[in-house]
Amino acid sequence: METDQHKIPVIHFNEENLNPGTDSWVLACKQVRFAMEEYGCFEIVCDNFNTELHNSIFGTVKDLFDLPVETKRQKTTNRPGTLGYVAESPGNPRYETTGIDNPETLQGAEYFTNIMWPQGNHTFRETVHSFSKRLVEISEMVIRMMAESYGVERVFDSLRESAFYALRFFKYRTRRSNETDVGLVAHSDTTFLSILHQHQVEGLQIKTKDGQWIDVKPSPSSFVVLAGYILMAWSNDRVVACEHRVTIKEEKTRYSVGLFSHTKGLIHVPEEMVDEEHPLGYKPIDSLGFHAFRLSEEGLKSACPIKAYCGINYD
Repeated sequence: METDQHKIPVIHFNEENLNPGTDSWVLACKQVRFAMEEYGCFEIVCDNFNTELHNSIFGTVKDLFDLPVETKRQKTTNRPGTLGYVAESPGNPRYETTGIDNPETLQGAEYFTNIMWPQGNHTFRETVHSFSKRLVEISEMVIRMMAESYGVERVFDSLRESAFYALRFFKYRTRRSNETDVGLVAHSDTTFLSILHQHQVEGLQIKTKDGQWIDVKPSPSSFVVLAGYILMAWSNDRVVACEHRVTIKEEKTRYSVGLFSHTKGLIHVPEEMVDEEHPLGYKPIDSLGFHAFRLSEEGLKSACPIKAYCGINYD
C-alpha cells in the first residue's frame, strides 16, 4: 500500500492478496480497513484489468451523451427516490449524468439500452454488462474485506444478498466564459460503496480529515472506492462517508463512470461494532428510505443526513 499526506492510499488487487485465508489476504484486509477509516476511500489498482474494456466503456459513454436530450430524459427506473437523467443546473452548470439499475444483469443492461436505442445497440449493452460485472466483483471483495477486518464475516453473505447496484455515467463539458472550475460541488454519497473509474481528464478531489483537498489521478487500470453514508452507519461511525468533488482545470470534456452499491431491506449495525468507545449510533438503516430522504428539503439542508435520518441522539 502506498500513501502520503497528499495522496490517498493505493492498494494493488492481484491474485496473491485476493486469496482468502492467506497472510497476504489478511494484510490486504487491514490495508482496506485503515484506508477507509483514515480517508473514507482508497484507490485500487487492478493489474489485470482489460485496457480494451476501459476504452470501450468510455466510447459508449460518449455515444450515450451524444443522444438527443429528449431521448436521455426518458424514464429508465421505477425505484423510489432515484434520479434518472440529470441535466445541467445552476448549482452544477457543467455536469450531466444518467444511470442504469441492475447493470450487472443482461436484463438490466438491455432494458436501458432498448430505451435509449429502440433499434438496439449490442456494443453498448455488452460493454456495460461486462464492465458492471467486473465492478460488482470488486465491490463484493471490498465488503468482504471490511467484514473480515472487523471480525463480522458472519454478516457478509447477508450484505451481499441484500445488495443492488446502479451504474451512473457522468459528463462534464468544457468551461464557458465567466464559469468557474467547479464540475460537481462537494458531497458524500448515499451508498454503501461507490466505485469510480475516471477518463484521462483529471478532476476528482477527496477531502482529508484535516480539511485538505487532494487530487486523484486517473489511470486506465485503477478505481477509486468511496465510503458512502450507509457504510458509515453500518460501521457505527468507524468509517466516515467520503466527501469529494470534481474540479476541472483542463479545457477538455471529462467523462467518468461509477458503480453505486445500495442495500435492500433494513441494515443493522453489527453488535460487535458497539462498545464503550462506540455506543450504538444508528437505528436499523433503510437504504431506499434514506435515499428518498436525502433528496427531501430536510435531507438537503442537513449537515449529516444519515444522522438526521436514523441517528440515535444520547443528549
